Parts: sequence; C-alpha cells; structure tokens
Amino acid sequence: MAGYQQDFLGNGIILPIPRFSIDLSPEVHEAGKVFDYPTYSLVMNRSANKRSPVIVCLNIDQDKLKSTSRSNRWRTDPRIGADNQLDNAYYANNPWDRGHMARRTSAAWGNTKRDAQFAADETFFYSNSCLQHENLNQDEWVALEEWVYDLNLDSNDKITSFSGPFYGDFDRSVHPSGRSLALVPAGFFKVACFVNKDTQKLDVRAFVMYQDADAIRDKRGRTVYNNEHYQVTITEIEQLTGLRFDDSIYHANPLYYREDNTQPGENVVHVPEHIEVSKPEDIIAQGEARQTLHDDIVDIFIAAAMVDPEGPDAHHEWVSLINLGNEIVDISGWTLSDNSNKKLLIDSVLTDPTRRIMNPGESVVIKDVSPLQLSNNQDVIMLCDSDGARIDRVTYLKHMVRTGKPVLFLTPRDTLE
Repeated sequence: MAGYQQDFLGNGIILPIPRFSIDLSPEVHEAGKVFDYPTYSLVMNRSANKRSPVIVCLNIDQDKLKSTSRSNRWRTDPRIGADNQLDNAYYANNPWDRGHMARRTSAAWGNTKRDAQFAADETFFYSNSCLQHENLNQDEWVALEEWVYDLNLDSNDKITSFSGPFYGDFDRSVHPSGRSLALVPAGFFKVACFVNKDTQKLDVRAFVMYQDADAIRDKRGRTVYNNEHYQVTITEIEQLTGLRFDDSIYHANPLYYREDNTQPGENVVHVPEHIEVSKPEDIIAQGEARQTLHDDIVDIFIAAAMVDPEGPDAHHEWVSLINLGNEIVDISGWTLSDNSNKKLLIDSVLTDPTRRIMNPGESVVIKDVSPLQLSNNQDVIMLCDSDGARIDRVTYLKHMVRTGKPVLFLTPRDTLE
C-alpha cells in the first residue's frame, strides 16, 4: 500500500508525520509504528482506555477524486490487533458515531475508479475511527471536511490533512457490557496543508472542534457551546495532543500563539488566537485583519431567539438582548447579522430612541429581524456595535429548534445531549 507520502505536495515541501512528546510517547502503539492504507497512514494509541488513532495523515489529490459507493463494512485491522481497537460494541445503541478521521470521500481518489473505490473502502477500519457524537459527526465535523474537500486556495489540487482526537481531564466514557471502558475524546483537530496558489509556498489552516462540555471553557471567560469549532494555532493543537508538528507547518500557520510574534495592522487582540468558524469566510489567511472583539468589554448578550415561530417565519422571527453589566449602554447604530452575512440595523426596528438605551438588567426584543432569515437547521447570530466591533456571537443547531419556542443562549447547556 502506498500510504501517506510526505513529499506529496511537491515544490520541495516535505511534511513528515509529527513526532511525539515525552508524555504521549508511552501511549503510542509499537513506538510509533505507521500503518499504511491506500491514501493515508496512521499511528495508534495503545492506551487501554483510548485505543484510537493518535494521528491520521491523509493525502488528497483533488484532480483524481472520484464518486464512489459507501461500503459501510467496518472491520478491525488485523495488523494492529483486535484488542487495540474499539469495535462496534462501543458504537452500538448509543449516540456515538464511528467518526472517520480519514474521510471516505476525501480518500477516494486514484488513477482509475477501481483504485478510488478501493481507497474509499479501506477507510472503514476501526483504527480510522473515533467516538464522535452523532450531532457533531453529521453537522459541524462534516462541514469542516467539506471545506477541506472543496479547498480552492491550492496551486496544484493537492492537500495534506492531519486529523485525530484529543482527550481532556474529565472525559466521558463508553463501557459496553463485558468489555473494558473507553474514554470519549474531548474533541478533534484537523490541520490542512497546501501550496498557496498566490505565493507558491506552504500554507496551513488548523482547527479544533470540541465535544466535551468540561473542555470548552472560553479562554476569555465566557461559556461556549459544544457545536463551536475554531481556527487555532499549531501550538495549541500540540498542547492538546502531545504531537510535535514539523517546523515548516508551525511557521506557515497564520494564527499567533504569542504576542511578540504578531504583526501591526492585523488587529490581533487575544493570544493564543482562537477564531470561531462557521463558514469559509471566517477563516483567517496570512496577513488578514481580524474582527475587533468587544465581547469582554460590553456586557450586552443575545439572550434568546425565536427561530421557528408558529406560522410563517418571515416578519415573525425575533431576537432578545439583555444588559448584564453595571453600566447604561446605548445600542444606537448596532446591527444583528446571520451566517449569510445579512444585516439588520437595530435602529430601523427600535424607532423610539429611548428604547435604544439599555439600563443594567434591562432587556429588549427585536420583534422583526428581517432581512435576516434565521435557518431552522442551524445558524449564527452576531451582534455588532456601530463601529462594527463584535459584542456577542451565538450559534445553534437543528435539534435546539422547537416550533413556537425560543432558543435560549444564556442557559448553560450541552448541545450534544
């Protein structure tokens, strides 16, 4: 089997499989033995309560991708040993999906359709899967996978992807009858590497996605929801996983971990950087200015939203705001927007200027948010001040939406339950 090719991107770029930290090394199966599949390779975690891939390294040739059928014939890899993998007993009768780390459709490429079908079928090994909540696997994770699959920033239709799980201090677990316990990952990482079509140099985008409520406390103090995912630094992924990526990947990632590395004009406020991602336009490129964030400065919150009112949605959707700070806030000139970048000037709804003055503890309802069209499946609502600085940002998924009932954002909740 060909397996992962470290020189796949060309242009003299060599991307070796990451090394392992002192803390991670004792858990790595057979001292880091690499197991090859047609278009990807992986290293396993031999820890009895994990038995999951440490990292999965996938080459994607977009020019040779082909449509294939889904075999869904999951099996253990005999080279690794059944005792070192989580089989179907851990995924049966529970909300945990067999989450591909090397995605079937992204691995399905080759010179012929037969080659591509074989490569797709060879992704159905338990060694290539992790305990991934069904809501995450079928919504947010697949959206990230689609972004990588459709990537058009590269110069030669070639992408290298590194993916895998990370664990936290208070992981949930799955314990099938008669079997040993397995920890559920706190979340997952993905690093996409490619040759930038403009610079002809290595470019990198790195992401983490959480599925553990105890692992997703925002570094700046606010609670975030489990369906959130972030563009992050390579250093953060290394700290979460114990992996050590090649220096070239570290330097090619556009986000900053330390303040002394930041560049003027990029509007970097918080380090390490943690950029919420809901659509491709949210992803930061090299030298790109960040949005100004006033989330921690102004205590106006999006409290709730009527996403699916009884009867027609148009002109009946609403959003409520609340002032949980100690100061009076004037929201004149502020805007609400959705994930499609449609914007509503709040002044156009609150025509009485006195209603735009929010006293401490006071709330206000924006009763008609047109032209926003809040999706009943999932969406983002963002509140910005008159200068365009972000005051609050909330997200919701389909299972949080109930007809005639508002989606609440201030109540701490685990959106994966």
